[in-house]
Amino acid sequence: MVDLEYLTQILAALVPMALTVALHGVGMGLVRNSFERFGKPLLKRERDRGARTLFTIGIVGVMVLTHFSGIVVWAVAFRLLDLVPSTEVAMYYSMEYYTTLGVGVRKLPDGWAGFGGFEAMTGMLMFGWSTAVLAAVVQRMHAIDD
Repeated sequence: MVDLEYLTQILAALVPMALTVALHGVGMGLVRNSFERFGKPLLKRERDRGARTLFTIGIVGVMVLTHFSGIVVWAVAFRLLDLVPSTEVAMYYSMEYYTTLGVGVRKLPDGWAGFGGFEAMTGMLMFGWSTAVLAAVVQRMHAIDD
């Protein structure tokens, strides 16, 4: 007989994964629009490093909130699938899995051991996406100094 344990988990993970990617796209779009509106004018002010630093802090803040929204999405999935006993525990698990800080430390119920791994994979991809966007913004912000 074929074991469909991971197929069920993959299918269940598709919804929070898709929502996480969609929310991340919105967040990164906000970063891009903010750069177009506020960052580009800063490039014309050659020596205004303080303003550039504040702008970069704002961009990182948007990225952190974007990642947090993904964590919330997965926590809701943990609760809806009844994998954890409370919202507090769901947020804790989700934070650990999304950041890969505690992957394997907390155990999900039998038959769902891989679900957190799918969140971890999604989180790693979202961090990579954010890193690429942040690197591009910082590079353009500091290119004027060269």
